[in-house]
This record gives sequence, structure tokens and C-alpha cells, in this order.
Amino acid sequence: MYQKTSVIPTEAQAEAMLFVRITYILTAMVRAPIIAVCLLLLAFSSCIQYALSSTKVLEFTIYNDGTTHVFYQTDVDPQSPDFVLGLYGNTTDNFVVQDQNGTLLSSKMNTNNIDIETLGASAIKVNYDTPDLVSKSGKTWTFRVNSPIDYSVFLPANAVIVGMSTIPSDLQVVNGQSLISFPSGSVDISYIFGVLGTSQTATLAIQHARDFISTVNSEGIPTLLASEKLAEANTAFNEGRYSDAEALANDAKNSAIQEQQTSLSAKQTEDSNNTSPISTGNNNDIIPILAVGATAVAVIVVFIILKRSRITKEVPVPHIPQSNYVSPDKETIFRLKPELRQEDKDIIAFISEKGGRVFESELRKKFLLPRTTTWRAVKRLEREGIVEIEKVDQQNLIKLRKVEENQE
Repeated sequence: MYQKTSVIPTEAQAEAMLFVRITYILTAMVRAPIIAVCLLLLAFSSCIQYALSSTKVLEFTIYNDGTTHVFYQTDVDPQSPDFVLGLYGNTTDNFVVQDQNGTLLSSKMNTNNIDIETLGASAIKVNYDTPDLVSKSGKTWTFRVNSPIDYSVFLPANAVIVGMSTIPSDLQVVNGQSLISFPSGSVDISYIFGVLGTSQTATLAIQHARDFISTVNSEGIPTLLASEKLAEANTAFNEGRYSDAEALANDAKNSAIQEQQTSLSAKQTEDSNNTSPISTGNNNDIIPILAVGATAVAVIVVFIILKRSRITKEVPVPHIPQSNYVSPDKETIFRLKPELRQEDKDIIAFISEKGGRVFESELRKKFLLPRTTTWRAVKRLEREGIVEIEKVDQQNLIKLRKVEENQE
């Protein structure tokens, strides 16, 4: 067996090797940034899809009878023909779903879900009432919910909190009612109705403030301001000033919540500052890729922020036009219409106090009523000849009418 060999010129071989190496390097340099950008865009497109299908606003408003009004605002994919939304509670009343322009959308109810026909909408707003979130045990009522996102709870007037299973992220008092914000997760809020400023309610408020302050102190968090308020509450109670004692006790608890949140925030900031940065080494080759990726991220973030701000922007209440209108006397209306419901009388009294003309949105804000409930009450008064409805800048202006004797 013979082997045949051939001599390859060294110069030609070197040139061929140089040609192959340059081609490979150029191809890699061109493809690497493109692949990296595509991967980044793919990752962030999935984030956008998640953002477009995740709930942005969740609010629970508890009424005096234990019914809870749920407000849901969610971004949806305009390309998707429908959207499935989970509901809170097994029973729902006054269910209304609208798109970002206020147009009513069709929906189909299933067990604990609702299938909504989005019809190209980019956002949906859902309002409904449910009696299933508040349980009653004697004088103590308990609101219970478990949410995968942050949410807020608006308690009814004259509700005194006697227990809370989760530390809130914020607590405010709006027109004498507690507005509490919570992070995602479950919460139990126990409350009672009672006359504020009594010995019993003051004692209860002081006890809960003392227990909460002790819990915060056990975590190693000082509560100087809260402890000072609690001492003032005890002094006021001993002097028989029960209203002041109760108010100071509630202030003490709120101060403890704020001091706890401040301490936790400071600790998180300190931990992040102590975290060692990742060593980058000599990675100059990936700087262009990171720059392109950062630009893509910035564009996506700006898009989401602009979209959210456009959806959540509130419609301003227009000014009531000037006219020679004179409001009828509410007592005359009550005398001529003795069969009116108490809630109708309250609405009439409020409109009268406002000069006889208010917008429908003001009624909802005043009485904390769902949109459909408010509209039914207004239409009921219109049928009785007590009010008339006028459109002003696409909003409903409700005006009291003069009730004639022969209308009785």
C-alpha cells in the first residue's frame, strides 16, 4: 500500500487560515449584539404581556350593612378577544364592566370567574358588590380577603378597628373613615360599630395601641412618639376625657405603624448599600450590547408608564353653568312626597345643601355608592318628578325640580 503525499505551499496555507479567522470574527461580532438584543426584547415583551394582563388597581369599600363594593381596574391585551378575571366572593350584585372609555362590555359569569369580551379594549374597569367578604359574630364584624396584588380597604363610618392580622403599608382617615392600604396577601380586619368617645371604646383603643406598640418594640424597633401619645391617652382617660383618650390612642397606634415602616425602610436601604457590587472585570466587549439593552428597557418602561397614566387619569368635574335657577325647598318636597325612602331623602337633602344642583359623581363620592346604585336612585327620583337630569361636558347634572301640589 502506497501513500501519496502532496506539498502545499506555506504561503497559500497561511493566507487561507487568515481569511477563515477574519470571517469568523466578523460574523461573531455582528451576530452577538443582534442575538443579545433579541433575547432582551423577548424577555421584556413577556414582561409587557404580563403587565398588560395584570390588575393595576384593587379597592374594597365596606358599607354599613356588611356589603363590600369591589373596584377592579386591569390593563388587557387589545389583540385578545376576551379576558378571564377572578372574582372575590361567590355572590355578586350590580355587576358592571366597562372599557377605558366607559363603554359597557359583555361578560359571562362562571363560578368564581368572569369571562369578559374585551372587543379591542386596552383596559377594563369592573364594579360589583358582594356580601361574602364580611362575616359577623355578635358585635364584631370581620372583613377577610386574600389578594395577589396590593390593595386598599375603606371602612364604614363609626367603625372602630379591634384587630388586624397584617401590618398595613399605609393608614389614613378620610372624612372620619379609615382608608387602609395593604401589600399583596391575606388580611383579617375586625371592627365594631359604636359611639366614639365612651369609656368602653377608649379602653379598647388604648389596649390595642398598647399591644401593637409592644409587638413593634419586641422587634427591636423604638417607638418614642407612639409611646408618648399612649401616655397622653392614659392621662386623658384618667381625667375622664374619653374622646381625647380614644383619639390619642389611635394616634399612638398610627405613629407606631409609621415608626415601624420607617425602621424597616431604613434597614432595607442599609442592606442594599452593604451588598457588594458584582465584579465586571474586563468586559468592554459587552458594553455596546448593554447600551442597546438599556435603551430597549427605557423605551418599554416609558411605554408602560404612559399607558398607565392615560388609563388612570381621572375625569375632572366640570363647573356648574351659571343660570337663574332657584333651588326648591326640600321640606316642601318631603311634605308633598311622604312615601320617599330614607336614602332618597338623604340624596335630596344633600342636593339642596349644594344649591339644588350636583353632578352624579358627587353623589357617589358623598354616599359611597356604586355607579349603578346611584343611577337607579337618580332615575327613581326623576320618575317621581323630583329631579331632572342634564348633560354637562358628558357628565350628568342632577337638578331639583319644583314639586307642584297636584303632583302629590
